[in-house]
Amino acid sequence: MTTLVCRVLSRLPVAHVALYGTLDTGSTVRMMVTLRDCLAEAPSVLIVDMQYVTVADEASLRPLLELVADARTWPGARVALCCATPAAKAMIAAAAMKEGPDMYPDVTSATDAARSLPLSVRDVLTLLPAAEAPARSRRFTHDTCARWGIGRVGNLAELVTSELVTNAVMHARTAMTVTLRLVDNRLHVAVRDGDPRPMQRPAPGNAGGPQDEHGRGLLLLDAMTDSWGCNPTADGKVVWASIAVPGRPAAAGHAATGGVLG
Repeated sequence: MTTLVCRVLSRLPVAHVALYGTLDTGSTVRMMVTLRDCLAEAPSVLIVDMQYVTVADEASLRPLLELVADARTWPGARVALCCATPAAKAMIAAAAMKEGPDMYPDVTSATDAARSLPLSVRDVLTLLPAAEAPARSRRFTHDTCARWGIGRVGNLAELVTSELVTNAVMHARTAMTVTLRLVDNRLHVAVRDGDPRPMQRPAPGNAGGPQDEHGRGLLLLDAMTDSWGCNPTADGKVVWASIAVPGRPAAAGHAATGGVLG
């Protein structure tokens, strides 16, 4: 039996996780839960320190590389790998998809590159699973969008936030955290709750039945957002959605020593 320890050294605005031990197919789940948990708080960059970990094989790295692509979609974060051994670098190069991870020789250079990025604005609201929670989330979203100067998407964002919160009230029935984050030309809305059961997209034409309201709500997310999804966390899940903000510039590349962050 192999052992992998995942130590979270920081979370916001830059998350930093150090891995210790052996990364193999038996310990990948532990790593992914920790990294997903950090991403649920919407950092700008997630640094994964690999100097103390031995990678068993290429298959063990594939979930991490999939996370790199997922994080760019939501929460709009970059994933930086640092201190990888030559063997691990070769596996990453062989397994990397269309756009691989940002690679750095040490934690200092990765941290410096992350800190040089413009800090994305974010705001957070904590709610109990009460009847008034959706209304409170709508007011919070309206006020936040107005403060950030993106009132043009405020009404749509209110509907999306309210739908996600209503889902958490009806199905998770736990306390929840609403996070709004503006990254380039995307407004990211996320609701984190304490229920590990994932939200599933209903099959087309299958929104009826005992959970028809739930199904229709998810179909509305498909129609109202550019993308949405559900990611597991250490103690539940986070359901997120991204909305394009017209008139704002898209993400631009950011050159940095040893890698690219943007």
